[in-house]
Parts: sequence; structure tokens; C-alpha cells
Amino acid sequence: MSEDGRDGGKPKRRRGGKPGPGHKGARGRDGRDGRDGRGRGPARGPGGGRGGPRGAGGRGPGGRGPGGPKRKRALSNQGGPVRTRGAQEHAEVLARAMRATKADPDELTHGFHSYPARMHPAVAYHVIKAYPGDVLDPFCGSGTVLVEARMAGREAAGVDLNPLALRVCEVKTDVRHARARKRFLATMDAVAAASEERVRTRQPAHAPVPKHQVGWYGPHVLKELAGLREEILAVENEADRRALEVLLSAIVVKFSQRRSESAPRAQPKRIRKGLVTEFFVRKGRELEQRWARLQREAPAGVRAPYLRLADARELARALPRGRRYRLVLSSPPYGGTYDYVEHHALRYPWLGLDARKLRDGEIGARRTLGHEDSAPIWDAQVRDFLASIKSVLAKDGAVVLLVGDAQLGPLRVDAAAHLARIAPTVGLHVRASASQDRPDYTGRRMRAEHLVLLTE
Repeated sequence: MSEDGRDGGKPKRRRGGKPGPGHKGARGRDGRDGRDGRGRGPARGPGGGRGGPRGAGGRGPGGRGPGGPKRKRALSNQGGPVRTRGAQEHAEVLARAMRATKADPDELTHGFHSYPARMHPAVAYHVIKAYPGDVLDPFCGSGTVLVEARMAGREAAGVDLNPLALRVCEVKTDVRHARARKRFLATMDAVAAASEERVRTRQPAHAPVPKHQVGWYGPHVLKELAGLREEILAVENEADRRALEVLLSAIVVKFSQRRSESAPRAQPKRIRKGLVTEFFVRKGRELEQRWARLQREAPAGVRAPYLRLADARELARALPRGRRYRLVLSSPPYGGTYDYVEHHALRYPWLGLDARKLRDGEIGARRTLGHEDSAPIWDAQVRDFLASIKSVLAKDGAVVLLVGDAQLGPLRVDAAAHLARIAPTVGLHVRASASQDRPDYTGRRMRAEHLVLLTE
């Protein structure tokens, strides 16, 4: 990698800095010395592993078990030859963004909370750098585009139908100064101390999970998560309380018996009492350090992004009246690939979130498009969100979409060609694209991911 760390332009971001409270001595890549932040040595996962719970033979998140296959990690499938089409000057910009995915995706607050199919931050960085104006992400997910817009000093807005997405965006784009971070750490430590006392004295706690989800947790784990949640809800400062709730969301699946974020199969995990709280503290100190980097490097005077829970097909109603954006940058759901509502199903109850609107209106859902005669449904969904984007696009604006080939039952649909066919029906036209192949973890042939520029 070149000295700038971003394959063509962006200065490498500073890492590390002073260790947070309870972290002394030499630091690793993440800026910590391997202690759990309260003088107890490394937080160990079930079976003695580090980094949280794991199944038998695992070595922490993303590791390998003895003789086992490599686990799929978020954004680990980036890179490879790039194919371009269309206007050369724009195609080169898009290709540069796609090639830059070799850079570290876990800078700043980007990797704090798991979220499927996240856009690589380098893609967002290069596109925002190339196209001026305020930024809109109508499928904002966990906020990659919004974080990069804030780093670029640009006003931004994010819309999503997933209530969890907006809660995660709120935390990841929060530029907290030292005093607020210190208060957060003190509050978190108080919550953790109260949780530990609950575990020690075996205090009862109510878990807000529905009956059909209870079996995903070991009894003592469910009780510890519930007690931790009750202590969080008692926090008076709203900003800290909401951040701590998202922190809890970030660890819930890890401490369930679910095999992984993307594999809703059971896998027994050995989780000792007290580990949930210890890992909660570790994750919270990680968040504080991520916030510190964000605050240190983000330009001053940029407002927090405007966030709205809404359908991307109704942007004119969701956004401030008359508002127009010069850059719409987003990664719409890949047709027939994910069911976001199911992916995050374990998290919603712990945050008291209602996902019924997402269940009813999710675009591109595998449960809706998983049959061979679903192509007209996908056509209509894409047409509707493109028309909605055009309704809030400035006259000289640009739309850049990161899209993946759809899998509609047995039918594979080239996403760039699909956009080129549908977009003119709403007054938009594909001007350029850059494409890379991606592994298909279902065992089918490689599918492509495309970065596509559209204008009027």
C-alpha cells in the first residue's frame, strides 16, 4: 500500500493516541494493551479464548478453529480486477474507489457495530471527494457514508426503514469532545459495577425478549444481559443512555447461542458468569477511543447528520420540504440476498424497537424475492426508489449507487445492467460504472458488485 494508505489520495489517518483509563503500557493495533480496562487482564471468552464468546475450537472473531475453514468476515471479500464502462473521467473515479477497498475498513467508528453488506469506507471517501455538495444516503444502514461525509466537512442526511440503523448511525456520527467521553466512561463503569453486583447477589431481572427467542441464550447469560439493560435504562443522561443501549446491541448476538451474525444456526458456547459485563466494558472503551479519533480528525463546525426513519421510496415526504441534494451516495439492498429484519431480530427487543414497518416494507428482501417469478417485484422496487431519489436530486446532482447482482430464485440479475434498463423510465441515466467480482457464499458462481453513476 502506498504511503497515503488509500490507493490514491487520502492521507493515512492517525491511529492509537493515549490509552484510555485502565490501559497502560504498550498498545496493540487497536490502541489497547490487552487488558479489560479495569485491571483484570484480558477478557476471556468461553473456553479461555480472547475477544468474546466462541464455539469449540475457535480463536475469537474471524479466527480459525483447528483444521477448520476460514470464517467469513465483513468486507473481507474486497479487491480484484476492476472493469469499467461509460464516460472515462467518471469511470476512473469509480474504479479508483473500488480499488481502494484494499485499505483498512475498520477506521474511526466504522467497525463498532456489526451490520451486513456495509459499504467499504474507502468507497465512500473517494466518491465524496470527487462529487461536491451536500450528501444524502437513502439506505444509510450503519452510517458509513454519513461518517465519511462528516469527515469531509459536508452536510449530510440519512434515511432508513430499519430503526436499528438510525440508532447505530446516531452513535457512530457523534463527535464527542473529551468531557463528554469522560462522562460516558464514568457512566459505563457505574452501570458495569451495578451489573456485577447483580450477578454476584443473583438479583432477578426481566429480559424483554419474546418466548421464541429465549432459547437463543443460556439462562445465566440472559439474566446478566437483562440486568445490564435495567441498569442502562436507569441512566439519566439521554445521550449516554442511548449510546449504552447501542453498545448492548453490539454484543447481544455474540453472547447468544447463534453461530454468527450471518448464520442463524445454533452453536453451543461456553460463557462464564460476568463475561457479558466485562466484554460490555471492553467494547465501551473501544467506542470511546473511536470517538476520540473521530473528534480529533473531523472538521469543526459541521452539523450532525439529519436522520429519519422512513422508506427510501418516500424521500420527498421524509426530508425537509424543498430540500435538494447534489450527491446521493448509497448502497441499496442487493436483490434477494439479505433479510435485514431477520438478521437483527435478536437486537430489536433489547432496544425496544418496533421492526414491523421494516418487515412489511423491506426492499430487496430474500423472503420476498427468493422465487423465479419475482423479477417484476424487483423491477418495481428499483423503479420506485430511483424515482424517489430523483425527486430530491439537485439539477446538477449525481447519484452513485453501490449495487450487487440480484439473486431472484435461480435467476442471477446483473445489477448495473438492471439499473441501465430501469433508470430511464424515471428520468435518470447511467453514465459510468466500475465492477468487481465477489465470492458467492451460497456456492453459486461469482457475482459482481458495481459502483454506478447516474445523472438526469
